[in-house]
Amino acid sequence: MSWRSPGKSGLQSLDRMAGLLRGRANRYAWMGLVVALLAILAATLLSCQYEHGDYTIGGLLDVQQNNPALWALDLMPIAFLIWGQYIGSVMSYQAGALVLDETRELRDEANRLQYELSRQSVAGHATGLPNRHALAGAINTAIHRLDGKRSGSFAVLVLTTEHYHEIAQAHGEAAAAQYIGQLGERLQNVTGGGDLLAHFGHDDFGILVAQASDETTARHYASRLQLALDVPITVGRSAFSLRASIGIALYPAHGPNAETLLRHAETAKYAAVAARRDYLVYEPTLDDARTEASRLSAELHGALYNEGLGDDYQLQTPLRAGLPPRVRLLPYWEHPRRGRLGEADFLHLPDRVSLIHGLTTWLLREGLARLSAWRASGAPQLQLVLRLPDAAVRELGFEDLIQRMLHSHDLPGSALVLEIGERALALAGDAQRTQLAALRQAGVALCLDGVGEPGASALTALYHPLDEYRFAPALIRRSGAEPLVRDALRKLVELTRMLRLRIVYAGVDHEAERALIEQLGGDYAEGRAYRPALTPQAVERWLQAGMR
Repeated sequence: MSWRSPGKSGLQSLDRMAGLLRGRANRYAWMGLVVALLAILAATLLSCQYEHGDYTIGGLLDVQQNNPALWALDLMPIAFLIWGQYIGSVMSYQAGALVLDETRELRDEANRLQYELSRQSVAGHATGLPNRHALAGAINTAIHRLDGKRSGSFAVLVLTTEHYHEIAQAHGEAAAAQYIGQLGERLQNVTGGGDLLAHFGHDDFGILVAQASDETTARHYASRLQLALDVPITVGRSAFSLRASIGIALYPAHGPNAETLLRHAETAKYAAVAARRDYLVYEPTLDDARTEASRLSAELHGALYNEGLGDDYQLQTPLRAGLPPRVRLLPYWEHPRRGRLGEADFLHLPDRVSLIHGLTTWLLREGLARLSAWRASGAPQLQLVLRLPDAAVRELGFEDLIQRMLHSHDLPGSALVLEIGERALALAGDAQRTQLAALRQAGVALCLDGVGEPGASALTALYHPLDEYRFAPALIRRSGAEPLVRDALRKLVELTRMLRLRIVYAGVDHEAERALIEQLGGDYAEGRAYRPALTPQAVERWLQAGMR
């Protein structure tokens, strides 16, 4: 009889059967012993009756001493015991051998499956790199090795880029696979002999950096990865610049096992993506920020459809004659937990298309409805300035939406100024540029918001259709106190004029700042030094007072 089982339950069944056979052999041995004893007793009694005519103790002892046939019968219990133990030992040996053979086969099968799983390609791209499962195993192995030394550290890095889906949609999956292959080769050129590079799927990769003993070393390693990605990747006849966001987690500071370290590295990666940083090291506050962002997105959905959002307006004061008056929409959210939130807290929060569309539609509907009423009540040249969510430029057919909203309120395109962040423009493809050009052709003015912020370029107008720059409040604030920043602002104003763009100063809150920007010259200014934000009712009173 052979017994084979492919799994843990089969081994358990095999062990139970072996125990059953051993128990049965021992039981039959004891039964044989009892039968032998009964046979000895019956033979002794019969012999005693035959020789002495009755049953006495003396007669029984005499029969046992003087009858050789009973001596052979007395040996039967010992024979049965020996036989039972022999049969039990044989069965135990055979069962143990079966268990060992099955265990060895299962171990070999598990090792084979483990190897195949660690080398399995992900997301349809055969990069030849280990996958996430293999990286997790290597991390746990490194942890066990360091636990034996009771000291030491290493880093886990997770990175992603921004262009995979754009390439896949525009050029197909074959081009995307080529992009991933070249990206993997770049990263392999950086990783050292003791490091492990793994492909998680699409353009997500993970790296175990065995020699990164502290945060400084891990940051230096991340900088080396960024340098390796500086040169654009060529797919077909198109070149794509690379921008990677890297999350860093350190053992043992950021987790005791592989899954925790990978999760924390990914949390830091998502934070780096959101902050437009090359890399970030994990810290516990990032968990709270990520959870809070998801919660705010869900609450924003309810606020949109339950009148939880409101609108104030900031006047943009013309700095020279002949310019039409303007009001800039300042959306706010009366949040039940966090109080009033400004546009910077939630405007770029949505990550679902339905929520992006809902927020963009609300901004246009509220702002254009107010503008239509104010223009009809005696301010026909009044313009509305409105900031679009970055995701709206990237995800929506915003040109058609804006045109329909203008038409529904009987407003010309020249009544609207759209502010767009540089991040949205940087990620804009041909379709988005075509929509922006169509809006501009219809009279809608396009303004680049946040000029002067860290990472912003003053030459964006060379690559995108724009009409004006809105200088960041932080730039205006620092220029009032730091001579070097003030000189840089003057040069930036000169460059903007050379680009033939209008200039809007934001965040002019003090008289010294107002005096500076009026000396520099420009087109519009906004801030408390001119007039604080107004409610819709206050805007109506301002209009009734002749915009004074």
